[in-house]
Amino acid sequence: MHPDRLVSVPGRVALVLMAAGISACGGGGGGGVSATPAELAIIDAGNADSITREVLSAGFDSGDFGTAAGGSGILATGGGSNALAVHMAGRRTIQAASQTTGQVQPSANYGPDRENCLVSGAITLSATLASTETLRRGDQITAVFEACDDGDGAVYSGRLRIEVQSFTGDLYADLYQLDGRFTMTNLAITEGGRTQTANGTLNVNMNLLTPNLESYSATSTRFTVNSGSTSWIFHDVVLALDEDYRGDAWLTTFSESGSLESSNFEGRVDYGTTTPFQLVDGGYPATGVLRIGGANGSSIVATTLNDEQLQLAIDWNGDTVVDETRLMDWSTVPGW
Repeated sequence: MHPDRLVSVPGRVALVLMAAGISACGGGGGGGVSATPAELAIIDAGNADSITREVLSAGFDSGDFGTAAGGSGILATGGGSNALAVHMAGRRTIQAASQTTGQVQPSANYGPDRENCLVSGAITLSATLASTETLRRGDQITAVFEACDDGDGAVYSGRLRIEVQSFTGDLYADLYQLDGRFTMTNLAITEGGRTQTANGTLNVNMNLLTPNLESYSATSTRFTVNSGSTSWIFHDVVLALDEDYRGDAWLTTFSESGSLESSNFEGRVDYGTTTPFQLVDGGYPATGVLRIGGANGSSIVATTLNDEQLQLAIDWNGDTVVDETRLMDWSTVPGW
């Protein structure tokens, strides 16, 4: 990773990143948590703006938790950075494991071993490894974070377990590709004064084989995220995020789809990027199109006009005709 790399990307996903939701915590859809998705929300003139902001903020922010779980931050906090946040938590765990593999006998249990984080806090690592040289299918690594601050802009608390599905590359050089199942238990990421807590499981792919190019993807059938008094439930999430260093700046490209329930509105909405979002060095996206679907075929299509504004094309009755067009400033979207 480039030494000047910003850990956070403007608020997006889950999770992600906030991460995955097998456990039922928090409330959603205005009526508590249920394993069955809520009915589609009725999109009207009064909630169209707030639903759009909720999906852009909570949805893509959680996507960060997704990446966080993977290596940079779960689908990240502070907006979109959470996917990176979860990936950071996962990556921190992998790095800790790489420092201990040479000390562990094949098929041995390692830990728990507690070490200080670079700035403050600690991480306790446990692992079951089939090899002392690399990671292999079936390996399990568990990290317990205690307000762990490595100076990357985020502080981690809670538990992350990684079950390795496949691995190739060099752990020690930080050049590898990992497929794994990341299970988060009260994994809290604090960044920019905001704390998001995730519970659940993500299937994550981290591709760090090419220097200055980082690719993350994650899927989850259901996961929950909490921040203060607000909670979100994500269903059938699919997210992808690429970080490409172009010599003087990082170009981030990301997309996500799924369903979202929120304690800030009744019901659920389905959403998906029809054109990936792109941004430079953590600024606002300059491109990207998001479609949000509600009850009776109603929809909102949010199109990025530039790195300052979005245009909302709203179909109230589902007849595929745009009934109203509005503008929205990126600066009004929480977490970005």
